[in-house]
Amino acid sequence: MIDPSDRFWVVGEQVKGNVRTGQVIDWDQRRWYTIEGPVLLIPPDENVDIDILKRYVGQLGQTVQSITVDDKGLLVKVSSDPEDDRTLTTNYPRFATAPSLQSCLTVQLSQVTEEDRLGPSVDLVSYVDDSGTSKFAVFKYYMIYQTRSWIWNELHLTKSLPKHPIILPFDRVVLSDAERRVLGFTTPYIPNGTIEQNKDRVFRLSWLQQLLDVVDYLNFNLGIVHQDIAPRNLLVDPETDNLLLFDFDRAARIGQLSCFPERNDVSGVIFTLYEIVSQDDHFRRVEHREQDPDAVLALESWPLKCKLDCEVGEFRKHLDEWIRRRKCQDDAPRRHVDFMPDLPDVPPASPIITGNDDSGEPVWGDDLIQHRKEALKRQKNVIVWERAPRQLVPIEYFAYGTLRITIFKELDC
Repeated sequence: MIDPSDRFWVVGEQVKGNVRTGQVIDWDQRRWYTIEGPVLLIPPDENVDIDILKRYVGQLGQTVQSITVDDKGLLVKVSSDPEDDRTLTTNYPRFATAPSLQSCLTVQLSQVTEEDRLGPSVDLVSYVDDSGTSKFAVFKYYMIYQTRSWIWNELHLTKSLPKHPIILPFDRVVLSDAERRVLGFTTPYIPNGTIEQNKDRVFRLSWLQQLLDVVDYLNFNLGIVHQDIAPRNLLVDPETDNLLLFDFDRAARIGQLSCFPERNDVSGVIFTLYEIVSQDDHFRRVEHREQDPDAVLALESWPLKCKLDCEVGEFRKHLDEWIRRRKCQDDAPRRHVDFMPDLPDVPPASPIITGNDDSGEPVWGDDLIQHRKEALKRQKNVIVWERAPRQLVPIEYFAYGTLRITIFKELDC
């Protein structure tokens, strides 16, 4: 299930006079809502429209496009008019125009069955492979243009990485049924949750060593920086008992503009081990440039809030020795790296006629970002991502004196 704190996201907002209009995505339903109300109730940049949507989302039908509230936050209008649909759609490259993907196995969207919703634009799915075997996989995709290049780059890097026992491998490219467009990709599903989620698991010293080794391998052998080492991106393979690193959407080649010194993997490992041991992530609840791994290392003792297979001191000893070794390696001249992953740019969006000028001549643009309702009017194929909700949702929200009461219902999906 999607973490309730991640379920809603404000994707845009506009203020006109005393009225604020915001667009909020419900990742559980993969649906865009427009929330309109007085600026005094919904000030810009404060995400109050998320609170308003949370209050009413359980009462809204699955065709609702927008809601309007008064200065007390009470519903005054609900619209299912297609003209009020503010959903933006983005371009999905055609598989046939992506030479870099032609050697990949593929699966069509209609062939995958949703089993669970793991996070925004991340689902647990199943499909039947070419041999007739049913497989579970994690499907990562994009439905907004902001993550288009991230998914494209992660797909290509993940498929290009050499097979490694501590790296979660690539599985398949997921294509739309109409026009065979690239929607995302799958990786094998590993049960029992991430290191962050499964707090009952005994964390082993050998897993720390595997993490140190795979970071060295990425940095020095492949010239890749993961840039998001964290307990949420670590799994344990139940068949091999190996740690598995995944989620390369922030990864970059060393020296690229997208490689940020403050997101280096050594710092990531330091924070990760501390967070596993202490169950405390406050050192990373600030901007990356403000995160200080030395403050973690300077602590005389780390509070033990998890299960370890040896003393905390042994873990810190291994970490300290690795850090000293890394400082020497990082200061030495960088050696040549033979690994050259195929990381092509995202294919350009398709040219489309966006309207007509004053003389009636067509005005050309592209379909990188377009309102879905306009694309449908032009009879374009559009990916319809909406789905029925799964989470508990409030169906009634009212005040009794100073006490707010929310009644929940459980959805049968």
